[in-house]
Amino acid sequence: MMPNAAKQKQGFTLIEVVIAIAIFMFGITALLGLFQVGGNLEQSARVHAELAPSVEPLVEYVRQNAWMVDATGKITGLREMKGEAVPGSSGYRYDLIVRPAGDNPALRRAELRFYRKSPDRALSRVTFLLEEDVPIARFLEGQKK
Repeated sequence: MMPNAAKQKQGFTLIEVVIAIAIFMFGITALLGLFQVGGNLEQSARVHAELAPSVEPLVEYVRQNAWMVDATGKITGLREMKGEAVPGSSGYRYDLIVRPAGDNPALRRAELRFYRKSPDRALSRVTFLLEEDVPIARFLEGQKK
């Protein structure tokens, strides 16, 4: 018997080690990506939870106060609402963006963009229809002036 024929090679080849490391790195990269996605979802959920109690009253406030009224009670334009503090949600601000909504000139598409530091980085948005309408109390106030 030959001494070399009886010996078997044990261990891994270099190619097998490189393939195993590549598979391991791919798996770790995927897991780290999931942590980032989870963190973003957690931040989004926190923002929505903090803003939730304030959104409905704020939308109602905007619907009632978005339009400017002259002394005769006639609507003269939209009030600019930029960088306004969100009542009840400290640290948050909002901007009101209004655009036409279809063929009806008395109806607008309004969007409230919520942010903390920069208006360019909106954390949440709420869209609603804004009618060109003034509550009767504000109409009467305009006539008293």
